[in-house]
Amino acid sequence: MVTGNPNQWFNPNAFIAPPATIGFYGNAGRNTYIGPGLTTWDFSVLKDTKIRESLNLQFRAEIFNLLNHANFNTPNLIVFTPPTASNPSGLSGTAGVISSTSSTSRQVQFALKLLW
Repeated sequence: MVTGNPNQWFNPNAFIAPPATIGFYGNAGRNTYIGPGLTTWDFSVLKDTKIRESLNLQFRAEIFNLLNHANFNTPNLIVFTPPTASNPSGLSGTAGVISSTSSTSRQVQFALKLLW
């Protein structure tokens, strides 16, 4: 079950630990869970100013991730760890947690370019 919350992208209780004697890690299919998407808007403006016949000055303003949308990275996919005395079920406490972003926050840059 995908919750879509960065604190728990999927419900780790939907899985059971495979028996140690079967030799493989379960039967969940490939691409069963899809991670968060990527959304970013980039914007740029430029102004050309003629200084002389063959000399131009160009001012550029570029904004990356204009809407400052948080693009989350993939969640922690490790659901089970080896059982210990303090965690006999072996369920990982960080299963399904997203702890980083996949892109940067809004960035603005300005530039002057001399064209001759």
